[in-house]
Amino acid sequence: MDGTAEAIRPVLDLPATHRNNGIVVSALRVRHALMSTPAHTAVVARDLRAEIEAFPASRPALPRG
Repeated sequence: MDGTAEAIRPVLDLPATHRNNGIVVSALRVRHALMSTPAHTAVVARDLRAEIEAFPASRPALPRG
């Protein structure tokens, strides 16, 4: 779980304006995997799922420029 948390941390720290469709979909896949693992009740897994759920509902494109 710690490795997963470390790997996804840069994604979770992105500003909402940079969370495009691909990033949001990928994060949701990680969330689904966290729900399917035997360690799904671990505190780290629950915290990560909650953070991923907090992603914005809309999936904007990256700003131009």
